[in-house]
Amino acid sequence: MSVLARRGGRGRKVGIGASGDTTIYADKRAEDELLEYLGRVDGVRVLTEEAGEVGDIEGETLAIVDPLDGSSNFERGVPFYCTSVAIAEGQRLDDISVGVVRNLVTGDAYSAVRGGGARKNGRRIRTSPTKAAASAVAGVDLSRSGALLVSRLGPLIAGLKRQVHFGANALELCFLAEGKTDAFVDIRGRIRVTDFAGGYLIAKEAGAVFTDENGTKLSPPFDLEHRFSFVASAGLPLHKEILNLCGHKNGGW
Repeated sequence: MSVLARRGGRGRKVGIGASGDTTIYADKRAEDELLEYLGRVDGVRVLTEEAGEVGDIEGETLAIVDPLDGSSNFERGVPFYCTSVAIAEGQRLDDISVGVVRNLVTGDAYSAVRGGGARKNGRRIRTSPTKAAASAVAGVDLSRSGALLVSRLGPLIAGLKRQVHFGANALELCFLAEGKTDAFVDIRGRIRVTDFAGGYLIAKEAGAVFTDENGTKLSPPFDLEHRFSFVASAGLPLHKEILNLCGHKNGGW
């Protein structure tokens, strides 16, 4: 990525991706490299924000790819962005079998295999033992939120030890997985599965709890049209409190 910056690639807009978002040169360059590699594997379909669904359309294996998660950070020179890849053998989150996220600034590699735990640079990682919001550092995405949502999230932000947001969802989920943060809340109804899938499996295998803001199991389809919200926490006690602070009374828990 530093090579792209030196060549003047940072921030240069080259079109509109399949997701409807602006594509910058770095997005396209990273995607082209990944697609070239994945295209050598028989039976693999690829879902990516820029190109949409490509590859072997009849293939049973789906690679869900965000070549440059945090492209706005990259564009502005903020050193927090990553590549995220998830491999699924079906059409829902429970069908994801492998997740890989690479921090493109530090080179750290996070990975998980379903049922096999999560790792950073080959070493096992776990979520933090934090159980109370007053002791928790949590990512809360308020980007382009309306006044009503900001007001709704006020009790959560006030109840946390600290609120943070770094701007690359997959990598923030990896921070949750290794205990650097204790929760991640995005209830804007804007997240896409490409932003989420790789980090989701890593955090889940590390012990994180995931639901939507109503405490319902997440089950988004693998496409670019569907948008959703999520709450992710280091463990169930903290998750229940965060749902309460978001206005849900934990019915059914």
